[in-house]
Amino acid sequence: NTLAKIRKLGVSLALDDFGSGYSSFGYLADLDLNQLKIDRSFLNDLESSRKKQDVVGGIIALANSLGMTVMAEGVETEGQLAFLIAEQCHGAQGFFMSEPIDEKLLTNHLIARRGSLKARAGSKLNLSA
Repeated sequence: NTLAKIRKLGVSLALDDFGSGYSSFGYLADLDLNQLKIDRSFLNDLESSRKKQDVVGGIIALANSLGMTVMAEGVETEGQLAFLIAEQCHGAQGFFMSEPIDEKLLTNHLIARRGSLKARAGSKLNLSA
């Protein structure tokens, strides 16, 4: 009930680190979530492991079928990013896009890019560091 009230306020809810720790399939059925974040451990060896590709592709397909957006954590290579785009993942974050940066630097960067962000609004993949 509390989560439903929070969603009515316009707050989006995400299940972080899906597939590890306490983030289980049960939450997908029990909670009304907007986003699923794939744990970075699934991206290790993604390019060379057919099994990991199948698991990540399955997670993305499941989330998409539930109407959730999907974010992959820990993207470190162009190959990982290409795989995620091909599997219709909505977003990616990791060192491939950027090393972690200071809040002030990020704020200045976003202000400087304000105009170009509107022009790129049709992008198929949300990228973050």
